[in-house]
Amino acid sequence: MVSFLDWIVIIGYMLAMVGIGVYFKTSESLSSFAIADKKLGLSVLTATLLATAVGGGSLTGGVGNSFASGLIEAPKVIILLGINIFMGLFVAKKMRDVGGFTAPEMLGRVYGKNCQFIGGIFCSIYMMGAGPAMQSIALGSCIHVMLGIDMKLGMIIGMILILAYTLTSGMWGVAMTDYVQFIFLTLGVLITTFFIFKDAGGWESISSNVPAEHLKVDTTGALKIIAATSLPVLIDGNRYARFYSAKDGNTARLGTLIASIPQSLLIILTIVLGMAAVNLLPADTHKDVVFSTLLLNYLPSGIKGICIAALIAAIMSTADSYMLTGATNFSVDIYKTKINPNASDKQMLIVTKIGVLAIGLIGLGFALVLPDIMSVWTLSSTAYVGGCLVPMLYGIFFNKKKSYKAALIAMLCGGTLALVLDMKGFVFLGLPAIVYGVILSAILLFAITPFAKDAKYVDVRNK
Repeated sequence: MVSFLDWIVIIGYMLAMVGIGVYFKTSESLSSFAIADKKLGLSVLTATLLATAVGGGSLTGGVGNSFASGLIEAPKVIILLGINIFMGLFVAKKMRDVGGFTAPEMLGRVYGKNCQFIGGIFCSIYMMGAGPAMQSIALGSCIHVMLGIDMKLGMIIGMILILAYTLTSGMWGVAMTDYVQFIFLTLGVLITTFFIFKDAGGWESISSNVPAEHLKVDTTGALKIIAATSLPVLIDGNRYARFYSAKDGNTARLGTLIASIPQSLLIILTIVLGMAAVNLLPADTHKDVVFSTLLLNYLPSGIKGICIAALIAAIMSTADSYMLTGATNFSVDIYKTKINPNASDKQMLIVTKIGVLAIGLIGLGFALVLPDIMSVWTLSSTAYVGGCLVPMLYGIFFNKKKSYKAALIAMLCGGTLALVLDMKGFVFLGLPAIVYGVILSAILLFAITPFAKDAKYVDVRNK
């Protein structure tokens, strides 16, 4: 059970985060609210990149996957590290120098407003799933284990708390609370791993007691996880918002490279925790409550409060960031692009704040109807990555002819195919549905562009 001392730590942490968020509350402009007036320094940028990337959903989902399927997440560590290094070397500085608010703006610069509009819809859906949906599941499971409250009711309570917190601040408040939350997160995961690894008897005991299949990699399952959690990083709107928020291009690049190492180490620790949990918890434990159950039952008082606060830190730091980014997708890519092109800055700020509320509530709806964390993440990333990955990267990096018609067809067909196949559980040759969406999108883009009458040379930096 959670002791009085633990509650003091947890409640104290929550109040501190609200206090920091209010203290660093943004001024009344979209630039300040969405991208911190492009003033984030290296340490704050690195911390907010890490706190956002390693959220409660990824912690809870990673530990749960490793508990249920062993080393299934191990290949993701290598792939994600490579992608993060690529983003640091070739994307972060370029995007900061180009400037903007959202990732789909790049589609608008290269292919036109209609492509930005479609990309904004896909990206906002991804933000809903990866942010409020996943994090409400994580916080709901935490509240369920701690207080015995029904998990769905816990999700609702958690989302109310996250919404109230996010609406009090913008990027400044989010980034500064992320700075503190990353410290809590790292400390909590390290402490938890130390105690759980010790209680499980060390690696020799773990490896000898887990099922044999836990020590092998399920290729199909691993590929699905990589497709759902690693490929989106290449066009992750939340990450692009951090690039735009950096004080300069070199800060964006260096912060991304620095953050890639501890992120990989934290993922490795979630694998260790999940494998160790096999020795400590009943086999029928639901994978989404494995992490919170370990925190509740195998840590001493005081330490338990720190680690539960760390889980809450991870949940809050990801939820607020993705809600803010998804809301900016709605205001910049959808509202201003199609509904009110002449919207004033004040109107944009109001729409963005309304978007935070809408993204949070719709994300909660996702969480209540989908079965587990990884299902939410996979489904929400499918349409965005399947449709937008190839057109966006082609637009950013290749100085060749671009066609609005080719891009629009590729986005719609690739995203739709990936979404439909994923909902039907389609897997072929061991590859998940999202991969086939990307393939179709690439085929259509490159097959149509050479023959499209509207094809022309466009450089994203000159728009």
